[in-house]
Amino acid sequence: MMDLAMNFDTDECLVTAMFDKGNRNDTMEDIDNIIPFLKGDVDMIGLVCNTIRKLFCMSDEGYEIFLMDLKDYKTELEEEDEE
Repeated sequence: MMDLAMNFDTDECLVTAMFDKGNRNDTMEDIDNIIPFLKGDVDMIGLVCNTIRKLFCMSDEGYEIFLMDLKDYKTELEEEDEE
């Protein structure tokens, strides 16, 4: 497995931050569970699938490091929820 954290774009980081469950496998599963709700939105399905693919290729240790990079995204999402 190789770590692709540097290759995540902003949207993929946001998806990961929204569905983070504290570990890579649970996060991938949670993201995968939203696919039926996307109802044929090709762009969103592509985004979700690319995010899952990159997480799949990442090591668990790499994910822990990646979570540190996601702190700003999580903060941004929390601030939006407060509005």
